[in-house]
Amino acid sequence: MSDFFPEEILEKILLRLPVKTLIKSTTLCKSWLSLIKTSTFVQSHLCTTIDSNNQTNAHLLLLSAFSHSKENMCYEHHWLHWDSPEFGQYPKLSNPFPLFSDEIGPRVFGTCNGLVCLESYNWRIRSCSPAVIWNPSILKIVKFPTPPPCFTSTKYLHYRKHQSHGFGYDSHSNDYKVLRVVSLSDDHSDVSRFTTVVQVYSLARGSWRSLSASAVPVDLQAGGSERPDFVNGCLHMLEVRLDVYYDDHHQEHRKRGGDFIAYFNLTTEVFGEIMIPEALRRDDCSRSRYEESLALIKDKQYNPNDPANCGCDIWVMKEYGVAES
Repeated sequence: MSDFFPEEILEKILLRLPVKTLIKSTTLCKSWLSLIKTSTFVQSHLCTTIDSNNQTNAHLLLLSAFSHSKENMCYEHHWLHWDSPEFGQYPKLSNPFPLFSDEIGPRVFGTCNGLVCLESYNWRIRSCSPAVIWNPSILKIVKFPTPPPCFTSTKYLHYRKHQSHGFGYDSHSNDYKVLRVVSLSDDHSDVSRFTTVVQVYSLARGSWRSLSASAVPVDLQAGGSERPDFVNGCLHMLEVRLDVYYDDHHQEHRKRGGDFIAYFNLTTEVFGEIMIPEALRRDDCSRSRYEESLALIKDKQYNPNDPANCGCDIWVMKEYGVAES
């Protein structure tokens, strides 16, 4: 084909091929392999695929399920389905992360550009660690190296650790990154801040690095059921404004406060914050991503006199970073 088409035309043709066909094409000749593997081509193909999917609504949905055998063994099952009214199956997937025991299993903590991040979760001690980045479309897996140890001092021996992980894409450096936040539970030794360590993994570097303590906000705390949401190049977490008070009943200092949204910019690797709308500051809210925007979900209190008026209100930030929007 290269004898009949100019190189720039050939590249435009390859950019429109599906991923599986592209992978087969890398075996045809060295020049195609060299072109398809470049980061520039990969990024261009991703943008072309996203634009095409937005026009045709040809998105794929990842489904995961678990089953138990008579021997009480747990098995994972995964599928990709078309996001369409027919909901047709694309392929059935092999297990990307086999369970090591009944106590340890995988959990999704982030998705971005068709990549899925899984963590290994120990249900017994409620501890988790980043495990793999999985591309279900081409069945490729990248394993994480072990994160640097934190809180190794014997004085932290009896404290329980809480961990939160987020996953996103740094468009400036064309790199995928994982944010790891580790906090100690019920640590009142330093009432001026939470005892928290932050680590960042770079897929391009293939390694972890720890942020300095001065770069970690005093209010940042890991834990909770929600995963950081990736919007506008940042990972977002719902946090509590630090307020120290003395609990007379327990005779100790404690921490409390109102909610705000903390974010971590994956390009600058710096934390910031966004205020919550005034109307929601006294309510319990959860955080989510709505299309390409940041959103807050407020559950309505159940009223037995008005059972139909239940559910939730969804608040969407129209202009990023502006609480009033």
